[in-house]
Amino acid sequence: MLLQYSSLQRRAALTCPKCSFEQEDGPECLRCGIIFSKLKPPTSACEEKPATVADKESQRTTPGLLSRVFRILQWISLTLGVGVLLLILRQAPPLPIQPDPQAADRVSEKMGQLQMAVQASQPHTVALNEAELNQWLRDNLAIASAHQAQQAGIPAPVGSEPSVQEVQSSLKDVRMNLMGNQLRAYALFSLYGKEISLQLDGTIETQGGYIRLYPTAGKLGSLPILSSTLNSVVRQLFDSPQNRGRFELPPRIESIQIENNTLIITTR
Repeated sequence: MLLQYSSLQRRAALTCPKCSFEQEDGPECLRCGIIFSKLKPPTSACEEKPATVADKESQRTTPGLLSRVFRILQWISLTLGVGVLLLILRQAPPLPIQPDPQAADRVSEKMGQLQMAVQASQPHTVALNEAELNQWLRDNLAIASAHQAQQAGIPAPVGSEPSVQEVQSSLKDVRMNLMGNQLRAYALFSLYGKEISLQLDGTIETQGGYIRLYPTAGKLGSLPILSSTLNSVVRQLFDSPQNRGRFELPPRIESIQIENNTLIITTR
């Protein structure tokens, strides 16, 4: 009995995948004639399942990775923004100015001569060195003086009360270094309760009755300003209709320039 079962099992060792005919092992089906070697077996479900799971895992991983990248970029942007703000609020040291006790008297005398030459329509040249130039700047900071007097409780003269714009953005200090044919200007101003410094390097020229600054470098606080940004800002400052009139020279002033560490003002 056992031998008969084994014999039947050997004879029915192969089942045709097309017609399900059971036969002994052979190259083709005895019923339908299909060749077993040319028949591609169907892909089983167990083989497809790992690929489907892998695809799902990939789909889950991609959004998670992008969200982490976005979070990292947000933190980097925030860190850079805070760093830039700290650099802007960190004031650059004021420019050193060599003291000269006689500068005020010389400036008063030279400006008096300049005014008389303008009134008499006579050509005249005034040369101011660095100490005299900075003395003249300190004597003409009317906005800063009125604002500081108000904060100190000193009554200001009638008609010199600072406007809202002057209180919100008040010039505190201006200094200039003359370096050959160039200048370095430093300004400290109060903007909504915070003191911010601005430093500009460049040259000045007179064109068509207007004075103009051509910057070569600049810093806002301790943050260096890109050349492209600096040129764009200065261009808008000098070319805008609301500011252009502020840089127009008086009719009798022909030119203002810097030569050999000296500011030279020439009248017609």
